Amino acid sequence: MMMFSSNCFKEMGVESTSVYVFVFLKRVANAASGMAVHDDCKLKFLELKAKRTYRFIVYKIEEQQKQVVVEKLGEPGQSHDDFAASLPADECRYAIFDFDFVTAENCQKSKIFFVAWSPDTARVRSKMIYASSKDRFKRELDGIQVELQATDPTEMDLDANAASGMAVHDDCKLRFLELKAKRTHRFIVYKIEEKQKQVIVEKVGEPIQTYEDFAASLPAEECRYAIYDFDFVTAENCQKSKIFFIAWCPDVAKVRSKMIYASSKDRFKRELDGIQVELQATDPTEMDLDVFKSRVN
Repeated sequence: MMMFSSNCFKEMGVESTSVYVFVFLKRVANAASGMAVHDDCKLKFLELKAKRTYRFIVYKIEEQQKQVVVEKLGEPGQSHDDFAASLPADECRYAIFDFDFVTAENCQKSKIFFVAWSPDTARVRSKMIYASSKDRFKRELDGIQVELQATDPTEMDLDANAASGMAVHDDCKLRFLELKAKRTHRFIVYKIEEKQKQVIVEKVGEPIQTYEDFAASLPAEECRYAIYDFDFVTAENCQKSKIFFIAWCPDVAKVRSKMIYASSKDRFKRELDGIQVELQATDPTEMDLDVFKSRVN
């Protein structure tokens, strides 16, 4: 949440804090509501996605023209350091980075990262415009695989070892098979142990435990993977269940952790044969019981 001091309002010639905030937010909303996207933004992204013509793309919002434009392109041979140096220290930007890594099976792969760059020293108006236009802009770029929010370079340090692929402890698969075949557990929570570079079982829920017990088992400020065996009744009054995979990634989690969990997710999911529904959740409302029910109907 942004804070405004009384001096800030007086400098604007407004004595009422509430009036200023209303006017300020309204102006910013109007500024961002009709932000166009230049065709070149999508064209360059498609070239990166299909042909790997670029290592990165930096996008800028031209406020006067009310549109997002391409500001800079990185050649395929350029590095992450080149990419980081292309982002201004005091201004917001959007960016795409094509990240190469090696999996645990020694396979060369890449993932397309979307970076919302919003340094603490950027103007408040700029931060708000970029934040309010982000989802609209992202919809134009079909193929983004991981998103990062960064306020300083350390929050987007794409450590090759971090995303190279995590090993999966045998207990992870064993507990999943027990849940799937015997319904021995109501839920399973998995954690990535960074030092050991592997996914392990953190917690197992008994069959009698409730959804509330499951939700309470997910830490408020840390990422996790989870499996939940969801019981429901069909329109024909038949009792059924579906196995949900939840990628839990709260907004307040560390950026590095978000990146590691996002880049390792597909590798981990392949180890769990029988997942029926996947949910991505950043807060409890995105995985409450109503969401579960909507996904099984």
